[in-house]
Amino acid sequence: MKLKLTAGAAALALSTAFAAPATAAERVIFNCFFPAKHYVCTVMLPELKNRIETATEGRVKVNTPPKSLAAPPDQYDGVVGGVMDGALQFNAFIANKVPGIQFSMLPFVNGTSSAVAGPALWDTYNKFFADKDEYGEAKLISVYASSGNEIYSLTDTPIETIEDIGSRKMWGLPGIVANTLKGTGSSVVAGPAVQMLEIISKGVVDGYVGVPWGSVAAFKLGDYTKSGTELENKLFQPTFSFLISKAKWDKFSAEDQAAIMDVMGADFAKFAGAVQDGANEKGRNAMIEAGVKIVEGSKELENGLRELGQPITDKWIAQMAEAGIDGQEVIDFYLARIAELEASMSN
Repeated sequence: MKLKLTAGAAALALSTAFAAPATAAERVIFNCFFPAKHYVCTVMLPELKNRIETATEGRVKVNTPPKSLAAPPDQYDGVVGGVMDGALQFNAFIANKVPGIQFSMLPFVNGTSSAVAGPALWDTYNKFFADKDEYGEAKLISVYASSGNEIYSLTDTPIETIEDIGSRKMWGLPGIVANTLKGTGSSVVAGPAVQMLEIISKGVVDGYVGVPWGSVAAFKLGDYTKSGTELENKLFQPTFSFLISKAKWDKFSAEDQAAIMDVMGADFAKFAGAVQDGANEKGRNAMIEAGVKIVEGSKELENGLRELGQPITDKWIAQMAEAGIDGQEVIDFYLARIAELEASMSN
């Protein structure tokens, strides 16, 4: 009996020694280039972490560094280059790499609600571009449409005409906004939104365009902003891509990949948009309380900016035609999808 027990214990010890170790979780370093206290870092990315970890039952873990691992324009390159595994990329900075998704930022091609524009963007991009492999060595897991921008004055005189813009030195987001502003005759300073405070606080410019009210508050621009001119239809709506490197993505099981996409995609775009809508309303109210004047923009101003922005849209449509895509159909579908989702929300 003693011999049998000893033999059994030995067998158990041997089997334990050669048992396969528990599979370690795949860890995703997901970067946030916004300031650490910005709602993208404090609300959106924690929700992304929770969704991915819950959907994969902890087999995929997500962590965000306390400081950005790369400059705002370099998020995509950082992901595919292995600096980080995932990131949120402002789409204007990858226009040469990912031209298709630029439809979402064309002049006056946008929606009033971020919670609507985000899912509409996801649906439109997947309908027309999902098979184009535009993101190369990065996997697109969701998108984020910010609120449409307003036109802000740093002087006591509000901006109400094209001539008002042209007579000032303006800050604008690089690309569509900066190029449209240049058409007014303005001397334009372009750069990432995270650098706005430094430029504006030093009095380098007299006004700025390209960010919503939520960003005015988040980037602490309220002390310098005297007024905001609101157009009924917005010149520009910033959009972003949530990315994970394919090298990391390919390490996930097919089951976990499917589980992640079930909780990301259009549903996460809606969540991120709702966060943005709330931040925008809160920021606007805070600016009003701080004495920032709200000015209703005229149709003349809107139409003048539309005219200046049209060549940008025409250029994008021509670029898509070379790739065999009807760019106008893409724009029409996107705007129709926005209208459809807006109608469903009001019912």
